[in-house]
Amino acid sequence: MIRRARLHVRAMVVACGAGRVLRLQLLMLLGALLEAVVLVLLVPLVQLLAGDDDVRVPVLGVDVGPVALLGVAGAAVLLRGAVQWRSAITNSDVLLRTTDALRLRALRGVLEADWTYLVRQRRSDVVQATTTEMERVDAAVHLLLRSAVDLLLLAASAAVAVVISPLLGGLAVLSLVVVVALGRGSVRRSIALGVEWTRRNALFGATVTDSLASLRLIRAHDSSEQWVRLLDDAAREGRRIEHRYVEVTSAMQAIVGYAALGAALGLVLLGRAIGLGVAELVALAAVTTRLLSVARGLLTSTQAFAHYSPALDAVQRIIDETAAHREGLEGPEVSSTSRLASSHLSTRQGAGAPRTSTTGSTSTSGPLLELRGVAASYGDRPVLRDLDLVVAPASLVAVTGPSGAGKSTLLDVVLGLLPPTAGEVVVGGEPLTDPRAWRARVGYVPQQTVLIPGSVRENLTWSAGRPVTDDDLWRALEAACVADVVRQLPEGLDTVLQDLAQLSGGEQQRLCIARALVREPDLLVLDEATSALDAATEADVVANLRRTPAALLVATHRPAVVGVADHVVSLAPAEDEPRA
Repeated sequence: MIRRARLHVRAMVVACGAGRVLRLQLLMLLGALLEAVVLVLLVPLVQLLAGDDDVRVPVLGVDVGPVALLGVAGAAVLLRGAVQWRSAITNSDVLLRTTDALRLRALRGVLEADWTYLVRQRRSDVVQATTTEMERVDAAVHLLLRSAVDLLLLAASAAVAVVISPLLGGLAVLSLVVVVALGRGSVRRSIALGVEWTRRNALFGATVTDSLASLRLIRAHDSSEQWVRLLDDAAREGRRIEHRYVEVTSAMQAIVGYAALGAALGLVLLGRAIGLGVAELVALAAVTTRLLSVARGLLTSTQAFAHYSPALDAVQRIIDETAAHREGLEGPEVSSTSRLASSHLSTRQGAGAPRTSTTGSTSTSGPLLELRGVAASYGDRPVLRDLDLVVAPASLVAVTGPSGAGKSTLLDVVLGLLPPTAGEVVVGGEPLTDPRAWRARVGYVPQQTVLIPGSVRENLTWSAGRPVTDDDLWRALEAACVADVVRQLPEGLDTVLQDLAQLSGGEQQRLCIARALVREPDLLVLDEATSALDAATEADVVANLRRTPAALLVATHRPAVVGVADHVVSLAPAEDEPRA
């Protein structure tokens, strides 16, 4: 439990800085001290209400008049309120900064991780860790901060009880020790249930993700009832865990509640038996009730923290694993966006102009890209063997072959995502040593369309890596044969694509092609990127792309593309053919 609390505190310090966290701790401590002052003043206030003109303040042992007492008490209450207000704001700031930083660290890690690691991960695990589990981390941090406040208030209340009556205050503290001892078992069970909940949540998330990814198949086979049963089974297991957690925590809270009531009555009766005055008895009753109430709240917060805290393990696992599999970068403080932008701005002299390669000198007469005796595999499964490929500037190379022959794997190697297990990738006559710099010169369009929930402009520019103008965007849209479609949208470039039904499958593909062209690439890599186009439109798009300065490497089955290619590479499965 203490280890988990330390992990969360470390996350807060990393996200917010030690100074901000220390300020929050000092505010919480000051609030607890002011709470103690207000509780100490209960004794003289009760004496004043009883009709005494001169009353004595415990601890200080001084007599004060009614006006001075009321003034001090009022000032203490006002100052306590101000400190609690400032503490609540700082608390919220620390909470939000911590959860946002963890979420962004996890997402950044995924976005910058080595490709061979990413392809082995289940997408739903990443989604769960950065959404549902982050919500549980948010709750855990909130509960930890709340527990820290309760702990300080508990200490302040216990100290005041001892000041009023060392004997009874000591007994009250002893009762707290008993409560802590009773609650340890329920806290451990809460942690175990939290770990189980995290595992179940991952399974439920995977089931939901798979069902949404299979909607067409589910509807085509009329299998919705079977999937609903799978989802219901996963949800039922979650309800079982949550019910068990509620049973454990509510039972302990009921026991503590009964014990608190009995202890408060017992202490008041004992105080009366040993001769405490009415003012001391009333103050002691108030302080004891406050003490045990805070103790009960602390137990509740601790149990809930124990239940939610395992979520940080899932998030931290993503962060640690992606950090361990991070693709080599030029520097940890340089963002990918700024790196791409600087690469474009430093090398681009104009459309199609020669550029200085970051992997070596670029020859305008030699090949743009070469694969020499390349072999590649995913895990233990060989996909490519002894592959030679040459892509000349402004040429079109078509890659064909049956499913499983390695077309997408070949593109991953070309993009610098998958390192070859043998052979070498050569760019501009030099071995490829900096895949990220090379990718700054490449435009890529995958099989599945990737459109973000934003405007057409945002969809075209988010991966540009350079400042772009409207003229740049329209030029790319014209080349992709989708400019007329965008002009007919209600707001043109600023139309928000809230529903992809606004565009057909072919229009979405052409918009993705335009996005790749906005990068002004030396090499345009297309993976079945025209599969949703009719033959006439596909021919127009290919003709326009051939007029750009970019070389084209196209994985396709489409005769219209293969027929106009300068070179055709036909792949066969690696176990069947040793060479492409």
